[in-house]
Amino acid sequence: MKLKTLGMVMLFAAVGIAVPVQAANSEHVRRLLDTNSCPGCDLSGANLSGANLSGANLVNADLSFADLRDANLRGADLRGANLYGTNLYGAILSGAAY
Repeated sequence: MKLKTLGMVMLFAAVGIAVPVQAANSEHVRRLLDTNSCPGCDLSGANLSGANLSGANLVNADLSFADLRDANLRGADLRGANLYGTNLYGAILSGAAY
């Protein structure tokens, strides 16, 4: 039993080491939420789940590994944005440019 627990701990530790932790620029996140515009911003790894970003200007923004679950991105401009690894589950993307 202890061997099984140790194996699980080692597995989770290895996964944690293999996946880099990303942190968004908090000033950029604040700017986006305040102005609905943040072109070229570093929003990598940001937690924006459920955010109302309808019509947001996110041209060339780095949204890699960001959490945009259930976010409203209706009509948002995502052209040139890095969406690698971004969680868009349940996000509204109708009319968005990408």
